[in-house]
Amino acid sequence: MLAMLVASSLRKLAWEVTIHTGLYTRKRSAWAALLKAHGIKVHHPGFWFLNRFYLPYRVAVRRFWSWCKKHQPDVIWSPSNDMLTCLALKERPLSSAPFFVHDPSEAANCPNYPDLWYQVCNRISALSVHGEKQRVGAVTEYNLTCPVEVIYPASSRPVQFSGLGEVETKIRFGQFGRMFSMKGTLFAVAAFAQVLSRGIDAQLHFFGDGPFRAATQELASSLGIQDRVFMHGSYVHTDLDRLVSTIDVGIMPSIYEGFGLVMLELMSRGRPVIASDVGSSREVLEKLDAGLVVPRADTAALAEAMHIMATNPGRLREMGANAEAAWKIHFTPEAMTERYISFWKHHGANL
Repeated sequence: MLAMLVASSLRKLAWEVTIHTGLYTRKRSAWAALLKAHGIKVHHPGFWFLNRFYLPYRVAVRRFWSWCKKHQPDVIWSPSNDMLTCLALKERPLSSAPFFVHDPSEAANCPNYPDLWYQVCNRISALSVHGEKQRVGAVTEYNLTCPVEVIYPASSRPVQFSGLGEVETKIRFGQFGRMFSMKGTLFAVAAFAQVLSRGIDAQLHFFGDGPFRAATQELASSLGIQDRVFMHGSYVHTDLDRLVSTIDVGIMPSIYEGFGLVMLELMSRGRPVIASDVGSSREVLEKLDAGLVVPRADTAALAEAMHIMATNPGRLREMGANAEAAWKIHFTPEAMTERYISFWKHHGANL
């Protein structure tokens, strides 16, 4: 997502953009049509099924540095510190263009970094991160000698802006994204049951799928609230306008997030968000008065925040309007791309 947003925005500014990846299947990629529409070339080995042997990454790196030697890019940028990036840094020639990496996770809490990252991270020109919490974690964990700066991300632009408008008597909460343990779906159901027990007329909608769907449904059934909890299954990004229009408040009760991109997707459509204190939720939601932040894994606090939203429609609409206005100023793909260009220029790219 991040790479696609930056690449398409750079193309609008008449940049030449080429993507090198170890894993890409054109017929299955949600971004294939957009890449083609923007004239963005994708170089990839084409044997993703050997992923566990790292062979696609090694072939991609060999081709990448050969391509760089021939085409002399002005800037090299990776949207993550994954294995492909680590192998590319390991083989980085001294004469290469400035090489920038964005760390999309939170260094102090993420357990999934390749071991190689810690050996090669000081070969980058500068590191960008999603928020201040992530910046502090990266400085502490990586012992970097290069600059580390915050560059807030963006989300794709809605096809049609649709503000919250009048809130109906029945408040509709919605959670978007994969249904994994870290996403906190069980906390959402447990908190929602407490809200209903207070006499609030409400619904809880889940948009997405994953291994925790069955457990989430089972908990709703065991609490006797299955008729108020709705599972809508998987969706693609082009469905978001329609799906977000069916809810009043977004929730993100995650146990862990690198940033929490779903916040921006909801904010761009005028929805306030209730989020656990993970990623950059406090920096974004509280600073911009676009929602409420609660301690993670705290069912009672989440229920209280949901109750506040349900019983204060004027405040809910105000936060929804703040969210949409803030997104238009700070979190558009164009605004994010300008931040990256300034970052690259400031740290050595001759642009």
